[in-house]
Order: sequence, then C-alpha cells, then structure tokens
Amino acid sequence: MKKLILSALFAVVASIGLKAQQDPAYSMYMFNGLFINPAYAGSHEVISLMGIYRHQWAGLEGAPRTANISVHTPLRRDQYGLGLTISNDKLGLSNTFQVTPAFAYRLKIKQSRLCFGIQASFAYFYQNNSRAQLIDPNDASFQVNENMFVPNVGFGIYAYGKRYFVGASVPHLMPSSLKGKTNVVSYNKDIARIYDYVVFTAGYVFGKDASIVKFRPTILMKWQKGLPKNIPQFDASLALLFIDRLWVGASYRTGGDMKYYGQSVAAFIQFKATPQLQIGYAYDAEISSVRHFTSGTHEIMLGYDFWFNKKRFVTPRYVKYF
Repeated sequence: MKKLILSALFAVVASIGLKAQQDPAYSMYMFNGLFINPAYAGSHEVISLMGIYRHQWAGLEGAPRTANISVHTPLRRDQYGLGLTISNDKLGLSNTFQVTPAFAYRLKIKQSRLCFGIQASFAYFYQNNSRAQLIDPNDASFQVNENMFVPNVGFGIYAYGKRYFVGASVPHLMPSSLKGKTNVVSYNKDIARIYDYVVFTAGYVFGKDASIVKFRPTILMKWQKGLPKNIPQFDASLALLFIDRLWVGASYRTGGDMKYYGQSVAAFIQFKATPQLQIGYAYDAEISSVRHFTSGTHEIMLGYDFWFNKKRFVTPRYVKYF
C-alpha cells in the first residue's frame, strides 16, 4: 500500500514538474550560470570546468537525479567566449541527455563587461516503459520504450563587474509540442509541451577588499507558462564570504503546492581549497507536501580553473565572486 501511495504521489509531482519545471533547478546556480545563460561563457576569465550532481527528494522512488558538466573560456583577447554544457536528467521512467554549446560576444565597458550569448541545445529523451509497474498490464501506452530528439536554441544577456552581476536569458526560443510523439503523454496537450521561459538573475557583494567577511545577496527569477496563476518562481539567497575562501549561505525557493509559503529552503557551503579548486555542497529541505515522503535534496559541486595566471590577478588568493 505504501509503495502504491508513493507511486501515485510521484506521478502527480512528476506531471506538475513536466509542466512547471522543465529544466533542472540548482541551489548553487550562482557559481555556474552557464546552464541558464549562454552569455555567461568566458566570465571566469580563464578556462573553467564545473560539475554538479543533484539528488532531488532523496528517499522517494523515481525522484529526479541530475548530473551537469560545463566548461567555458574567453577567446581572442577576451572579446569572445565559448562554452559547453552536458547534462543528464533522470526522472522516473524517463531520461534526458542534453548537449548545449554556447557562444558569447563580450564588450568591455570600463571595469565591467556586457555580454551577449546564443546557444543551441540538443536533447535526447528516452522513456523506459518496460520498468513501469502498471495496474493494467495491457495498457498500450507502456508496451513500447520510446525516444525522441528535440533541438532548440536560446539567447542571453549578462553584465558583470568585480562585485556584481545581472543577467536575463530565454533558454528555449522554440516552443515545441510533444503531443503525438509519445503515447504516454499524448492525452494531455498542455503537459506534453516544451515551453519557452525567461530567467533573470542578479547579485552583489558588499564589503571592502580587505574585509575578513563579505556579504552577498543573489536572486533568480523564472517565469514560464504553466506556473500556478502565472506567478514567477523566485530563488533568493544570502551568503557570507570568510577570508576570501569560504562561502556559507542559505536560500529560499517559492512555488510548490503551498501557495506563497514556498517550495524549499536550502543551506550551502562552498570552499576554495586552492586558487584553482573549489568544492561545494547544498542541502534542500522541502516545505511543500512532498516533505512527508523525502529526507531532502543533496547537491554536490566541484570546480577547477585551468591556466591560472597569477600575474593577471592582484593576489594568489583570488576569488571569483560569481
């Protein structure tokens, strides 16, 4: 009985997720913006490699598990930037593998940069219907495993300086309907659809360069068709930076099924072990009704900057705030 209840709950949550959260959401988005904005490419000023693994709703069978690897670098006197993101997202019976190359054109304005980026995404969806536990074993919708290829393009603008960043992007400029391409969702044209959506991000670091402790608020806003009452989803975070090496912060995400009470709260820590190596961890506590069936969400981050040139920075204890 318990397994049946969990399966039913997950089916409802997954259906909502397909409509309202098509791409994975990360708690440590402020450390790797390439997966939401192609204009971010090259903003670390060196070749930067970042990997994130997210296990959402631990303890709930079939819950999302996402792995994301990105690399980006400036080119030709920093005027251009190139990036590549590879991700694999597993949700219930479905698996999505996506490759997203990005290109950015970077303008230098005094001590800041204004960047324009484009990306092309190539997503491969696979539905392993043979693993489904069915009430009706003869349900024709689940008799054959299904797969499909869905390309798309995106655009973004990103401005940043030493202490701030602000960006806006539309990751999917080509809305596409999945109706008729898969038997499982052919009955619902609203859920069986990839919507375009808009993402806005911003952040600022307070504190003098010599300060032992610095303070950084950041915000992410996402809007797309299908969100309850068309209200944008917000992810707001506050973090402290100690001795230019250790970030400790917390965040709050709206949404979920509790109207304005939110979807989750998170705590994260990011440590710069060396001037090139950074390690991070985040824990999300669900505050929606899903909290009764999960022990929380875990997110691990590992980043490395290559070709690190100490002459380019004032101090070998260099920290890239964003």
